[in-house]
Amino acid sequence: MVRRRPPTAKTNLRLNRVIQSPVTGLRYKLGPPLGEGGFGRAYRAVELSRLNHPVRDVCLKATTDQASWHREAYFGELFQQSRRVIRLYDSFPLVLKQGAGPSTILYCLVLELADGGTIADYLEKTRTPWTEARARREIIALLKLLDQLHGGGATHRDITPMNIFVTASGTLKLGDFGIARHEVAGHRPAAEEFNPAFVTRGHLAEVHRHWLAVDDVFQMGQLLAMLLRGNAEHKVSIANVNQLPCDERLRAIIKRAIGPRSRRYSDAFEMLEALEGSDEPLPGKIASLAGKTVAFTGPLSIKRFDAEVMVLQAGGEVSQKVNRKVDVLVQGGRTRKYKSGRKGLKLLDAQRLIEQGHALMIIGDKEFRRLARQAG
Repeated sequence: MVRRRPPTAKTNLRLNRVIQSPVTGLRYKLGPPLGEGGFGRAYRAVELSRLNHPVRDVCLKATTDQASWHREAYFGELFQQSRRVIRLYDSFPLVLKQGAGPSTILYCLVLELADGGTIADYLEKTRTPWTEARARREIIALLKLLDQLHGGGATHRDITPMNIFVTASGTLKLGDFGIARHEVAGHRPAAEEFNPAFVTRGHLAEVHRHWLAVDDVFQMGQLLAMLLRGNAEHKVSIANVNQLPCDERLRAIIKRAIGPRSRRYSDAFEMLEALEGSDEPLPGKIASLAGKTVAFTGPLSIKRFDAEVMVLQAGGEVSQKVNRKVDVLVQGGRTRKYKSGRKGLKLLDAQRLIEQGHALMIIGDKEFRRLARQAG
């Protein structure tokens, strides 16, 4: 089994060197190293203007591993607009001349610089446990991001204290998608690369041969516990959860997240629901999709085809139109066409039927996911 390997000496770049991106033409002046990981070394850098004036401070990450560079650039583009992902500014290969010897290709990423460093560094400096409210708020925000990743059939696989970054405002952002994977056509990604300090014994013993969404959940549970504990030096055990400064319900959520694999939350969505207190249906809400005819409008957090399959698996039927046969309309996000405030035709049809006395309920994407999972 392949573990995260140390960066090679080829990623050493001299202080004050100016690197120009052959892709964007932007130039970056290197500062001191920020740290190193399994696939490369990160440097503090300054983006320069044409007149050599500083534009902004950035993080320049260099690696000789083309595969991890591709993955991180891909997921960086995918989450370009996310407020909870370290932003990708530039991505390019750099050819290094080695005297008379062969050239080396160095793969570079220019990323947002998190002023607070990693959460590991942050907690080491402050040595202060986070309040339950703050920890819960930040973990919920990261779980919403992770739910998007899991909903698209991908896993991060490296949610460790070294890959969670702290902004100047104290909020958390996820970075380093170098070993993230998409599941393709039902083929689960192998658990071939990971940080051994933040996985379970099942991975270390190679009993767990595939990395699943529940393994990302384990790492999120560990992160939550570390915030409450006030340090990220090592994993938190089930026995130590009782010592965390939080209420019993939050302790129970952490125990389930980091507990036996078969009993964990199956993915980020389930853990998110537990943290938000949405485990049980609210009074007056629809209790089940069984026997219901469901229609969809607007973009969902998952593929429309997958959502329709979930309805069928829950014992319901799918309608492409909103008519008197429809019991439930799932309203996703707004398309660009309706950002001005205009409503879509399906939503207008649904509201007209409701006004006429038809028993049709409009629910959101999140409520739909809860009902679909409940049926499973």
